[in-house]
Amino acid sequence: MGEIVECDLTLVEGLFFKDAFGRLLFDRDEVSDAIYRASVVASVYDWTLEGICSYFSDLLPSCWPVTADLRTLTQCHKKTVLPEWLDDHGLMEILESGKVPRRAEERLATQLIFETYLGLISALQRGELIVKGRDRALADAHVVPASYWCSELSYVSWRRNAFLRVDGDQCQVLAEDLTIFVAENTKTKRSSKSDSTGRFVEAEVIRYLQALADRPWQRRDSIEKEALQLFPGLSGRHFERLWALHAPKDRTKPGPRPKLPLDQ
Repeated sequence: MGEIVECDLTLVEGLFFKDAFGRLLFDRDEVSDAIYRASVVASVYDWTLEGICSYFSDLLPSCWPVTADLRTLTQCHKKTVLPEWLDDHGLMEILESGKVPRRAEERLATQLIFETYLGLISALQRGELIVKGRDRALADAHVVPASYWCSELSYVSWRRNAFLRVDGDQCQVLAEDLTIFVAENTKTKRSSKSDSTGRFVEAEVIRYLQALADRPWQRRDSIEKEALQLFPGLSGRHFERLWALHAPKDRTKPGPRPKLPLDQ
């Protein structure tokens, strides 16, 4: 199972748990491309974040176990069928039988989805990431202890954005409004060591984009090409997201670039 690398930890900082999972699925080219290919060959299923988060709705409403392994998740999940197919009783009988052969694209996407989830849980278990939540309404947010992420009784509720303890028929909400943060010791480690792997640091890309105000004449495609060369590991998809968020506002508006006045 692949772990979430350091350059991906910044993707989830300050996000609700479900949003962080979605960011890791759809903002990383390897995973998002696999999901797209699977949606083409297995179009009967809902490959959106909502559909993916409903894989275990038969057990607990939109709740995923925290300590399950990749094999268990793969074998026990049930994909969400798109509404337009639900009235096709013949198709539904085939799907319910479990005898539908899975294409390689679907198997790969499913594997990467669960590996991403387990990578997120692993980062929480190791303390690289922390989650804060409230145990009751209007209460201050507190850190969910790392040990909770190692308990077989622990579940994540996507629908409620909550951390649950489930023991038989007893279900207890331990924390709600789950929000993910990069642990301070992880930030210290990341800033203190050199980037020997060649991975880009998102903050450096942001500073690069913000400095474009000094180069109003440069075309966007030229900027992207330069950025991809300057920051190894930066993907075109990630550049698009950072461009929309951090490029000077006049650079993100559609239309031709304004001409510079000639020197007098």
